[in-house]
Amino acid sequence: MSTPRPERVAVVGSGVAGLLAAHVLAKRCHVTLFEADSRLGGHADTHVVDGIAVDTGFIVHNERTYPHLLRLFRELGVDTQDSEMSMSVRDDVLGLEYAGALGPAGLFPTRANLMRRDYLRMLVEVPRFHRMARRLLETDETGDGLETLGAFLDRGRFTPLFRTHFVESLVACVWSCDPALALDYPARYLFTFLQHHGMLAVFGSPTWRTVTGGSHEYVHRVAAGLHDVRVGTKVTSLLERPDGVEVTDGNGEVTTFDAVVVATHPHQALAMLAEPTAVQREVLSAITYSPNTTQLHTDESLLPSAPRARASWNYLRRPDDDPLGAVTVTYDLTRLMRLPSPTSGPHAGKRFLVTLGGTDLVDPATVIDTMEYEHPLYTPASVAAQRRLPECDSDRVVFAGAWHGWGFHEDGARSGVAAAARLGVTWDDAAPVGAGPAGHLREGPREPNHPSPLVPRSEGGQAHPRLPRTLAPASLRAGSGGRRTALHTPALYDASIVHVRRRPLLRRFEQRSTVWLVDLDALPDHGVLGRFEARDHLGDPGRSIRDNVAHFLSLHGIALDSEERGRGRVRMAANARALGFCFNPISVHWCHAGDGELLAVVVEVHNTYGDRHAYLVHPDEQGRAQVDKAMYVSPFHGTDGHYEVAVPLPGERLDVAVTLHSDDGAVFSARLSGARAAHSPRRAAPAALRGWLQIHAHGVALWARRLPVRPRPEHPRQEGVR
Repeated sequence: MSTPRPERVAVVGSGVAGLLAAHVLAKRCHVTLFEADSRLGGHADTHVVDGIAVDTGFIVHNERTYPHLLRLFRELGVDTQDSEMSMSVRDDVLGLEYAGALGPAGLFPTRANLMRRDYLRMLVEVPRFHRMARRLLETDETGDGLETLGAFLDRGRFTPLFRTHFVESLVACVWSCDPALALDYPARYLFTFLQHHGMLAVFGSPTWRTVTGGSHEYVHRVAAGLHDVRVGTKVTSLLERPDGVEVTDGNGEVTTFDAVVVATHPHQALAMLAEPTAVQREVLSAITYSPNTTQLHTDESLLPSAPRARASWNYLRRPDDDPLGAVTVTYDLTRLMRLPSPTSGPHAGKRFLVTLGGTDLVDPATVIDTMEYEHPLYTPASVAAQRRLPECDSDRVVFAGAWHGWGFHEDGARSGVAAAARLGVTWDDAAPVGAGPAGHLREGPREPNHPSPLVPRSEGGQAHPRLPRTLAPASLRAGSGGRRTALHTPALYDASIVHVRRRPLLRRFEQRSTVWLVDLDALPDHGVLGRFEARDHLGDPGRSIRDNVAHFLSLHGIALDSEERGRGRVRMAANARALGFCFNPISVHWCHAGDGELLAVVVEVHNTYGDRHAYLVHPDEQGRAQVDKAMYVSPFHGTDGHYEVAVPLPGERLDVAVTLHSDDGAVFSARLSGARAAHSPRRAAPAALRGWLQIHAHGVALWARRLPVRPRPEHPRQEGVR
């Protein structure tokens, strides 16, 4: 490496690749783990139903081909138990059902199979298929290196039933892909995997196992050993510089790290790169994924009708003319994970099943949860791109993910360990970093009773207190407080305002400011040094600001005050009118009902031409929302695109971020961030005038650099806003 071993490393993505990279790096570096979702683990997704831990993503592993994962389990003290791996095929059109790995009873669950000549011939073809596949692997890779599975089957003159009911079903089940795409898989690549897992012979498959208590057991333990875990924090930009990597999150916060491990899907990784190289763009875009809607349920009608044909993996072949003819596989989790059947409650005596691609078939009354997963697709082009993945890494930015291998949990684990090694830290490095407590979890705002992402989900979204106290994070730091707050206002914040644009030229603008947070029921009045007047905000200048906000909310069907909930409260972050001048590029109103619940947030935007527009948003628990752009703000942007807004509740810190995504793909971000300070109104008085001057100076500088100017349309009057 040309750079020293990093001290501060960001890991983006908390699937198995990110967790392994973070686990290894944490022995020598201070690691910050970013996860956009509200939970950790990726496909290590455990649901707790009736007190039973049920996995719906990563379920099984074996002791022969999962060495990295097993080492992690040993280090963390994660228990595993035997599983059963078998696969069935069901075709209602042909009236055919059978199960492999269950002996004669599975192959001939009914007498009808004994009478089917095409089925008997298919069984005879299986050993020949295995021999041809092994023979291909024994030859040197030449021109046939990217021969597709379909071409291989054509060359071997295998029967149609063998192709559709053995090979296609096998590939579709194992890789969760559309059967129509299975024949496009590179044959050598596929057979290497099958041989590696003992699947190119009738006998000799490894013993499969599952994690006792669900895969979240290892996720909890890894997270407890990390320094800073940020769930619900999406990374929107990675910009590599000579002295580090700038990481921008969805709140607009920019942090510089010595190095970054990008452990997301390739299309997500490419979208994060602010300045991708030509190789990165070419390689990452060539590795594609297939989305799959997956449901946890108890509807046994998805299983084969013959009890002896029911297996752990159950493939349902749809008719060729089925418009929803995607892969449909049902995993019998009760069988795979050796789960007990609930003895009481709505699922008493039921089997827990997970079906991929069967939303039109599963009885909605039996659905416990619905998940969206993605799996890599393997084509000659993606396999060729995969071989070039090392070219995408630099000394500061490295990539990891199951897509570096065959798409399985071990592939992700291996790539995470390799990414750490690429940054100079191997698993055998034993000395941990001494700075900072382990297990520090940073989250966005959440309800007081909202479950931690480190606590497994149970039915109905309730937290299940399964996590042992010794494995819980050492501290929980809320980013900006919960939905209810007792913060006293008025308050002043010592803030930094940062604007970043990357296209068509890279430009960063930063200024210091002092910003007020005020309660509209108790506005401070410091005379010429600072007061808040209705003419500077929202609607009728003859009414109070609060009345104008309440009226604006009412136009959207929201009552700020009510007999049932009492008088509401509005807090506003804005500049005051001082020294006879007021200018607010953006002012934010957090609107609470009388019982403290956040009703909505009003984000009011002003441009330098005197126009204003108010956006009503309903943020999620992290304070994030999205809204279409409706007003011309800058001469360098039109009115197209949408905003991603981050307005977490203010507390000791005030954070407001807006990211504009234009229709042409350009991204512009603005962020205000600051800490509460004991400043006097005199300190805040010049903030608005100083900001107005600096924005104009910045605009002149962009114009001088020939940044294209967009024509300004007339802004129509918005109801409730003047």
